[in-house]
Amino acid sequence: MDQKVIQAVHIYVLIIMNTGFMVHVLLLPNILTASQRDAWISVIISVVPCIVWTLFIFYIYKKLDKEDIIAFLKKWSTPLVTYVFSIAFGLYFIFNAFITVKFTVIWAKANYTHDIPNIVVVSLFTFTCMFATYKGIRTISTLAFLFLPFVTFFGIFVGLGNTSNKNYELLFPIFESGYRNTLNGILYTSAGYLEIIVFLFLTPYLKGKLKAKWLLLVGVILIMLTLGPLMGAIAEFGSVEAVKMRNPAYEQWKLLRFGYYITRLDFLSIFQWLSGAMIRISLCLFIGYKLISNSKHQKWILLSLYLMIVFGTLIHWDATSFFYFIYKYFFPISSLFLLSAAIILLFLIIKKGKGKGETL
Repeated sequence: MDQKVIQAVHIYVLIIMNTGFMVHVLLLPNILTASQRDAWISVIISVVPCIVWTLFIFYIYKKLDKEDIIAFLKKWSTPLVTYVFSIAFGLYFIFNAFITVKFTVIWAKANYTHDIPNIVVVSLFTFTCMFATYKGIRTISTLAFLFLPFVTFFGIFVGLGNTSNKNYELLFPIFESGYRNTLNGILYTSAGYLEIIVFLFLTPYLKGKLKAKWLLLVGVILIMLTLGPLMGAIAEFGSVEAVKMRNPAYEQWKLLRFGYYITRLDFLSIFQWLSGAMIRISLCLFIGYKLISNSKHQKWILLSLYLMIVFGTLIHWDATSFFYFIYKYFFPISSLFLLSAAIILLFLIIKKGKGKGETL
């Protein structure tokens, strides 16, 4: 983990691809369910907690002073705290990878792979992700760097191409059912931005330094990745229909058409989805297996983790129960976990400062 192979720009791109997929795909239907028509208001209000959280995590990064987060824990906490922290975050990243694979398979089955057995889809896709994880963080970063321009272009393409289908009057009236829906939406929107903490696990591979202004810019991009498709979904389908959709960002591709003869361009969304999912799964498994493995048999551990995800994905779990689980349990619990972990890190940093006789 001491080999420094990526630049700061790679980390910015990895956060955009990894967390961007989460807020753009996984989180969007949950924000709509929580806030309905006021979902876009929730996202705009979330700008403030997003900025505060980003600066808070950057503060922790500066105080770690490029030190490996696990090495920091070994030095300033007990072996038990270090062990629990490593295992808890390892499981967190592995479970995130599983949720992404499961979500991707449900989406593929509903749209493009009706007649293909799940085991074929899951095996081929996870094998590609495993190869990227096996090659390491430099390969994952390079792939993210290559994918991002195309993903960005397609996103702008579908947004502008659907301009004639949007009726922004459907965004109003706001606060029709009071303010509670908006507050619920803020909780889910913030759940996505909490994941920015992931870069603390990437800094051991970093050659240069991260800067607060670029991280804030990444936060703004994540907000735009949430707000744009969310407003588009309400403006194109209406709030009632948008709430019913499991993938509102990608349903917008089905409206896109050019002229009389070009009426189906939603195949382009396949690249967008799979590239984002691949980066997220590869990165989560890379961090996850680094955290839970401390032996000479890491390759076998990585293979075992991927096999567990493949078999876990193939176990029957109907889509309705899966989405209910994500909404009701996954995002609230993961948010509480990330907040608690950050507070523990802050406490240890204060302890470190006192140990050195510093004033923080």
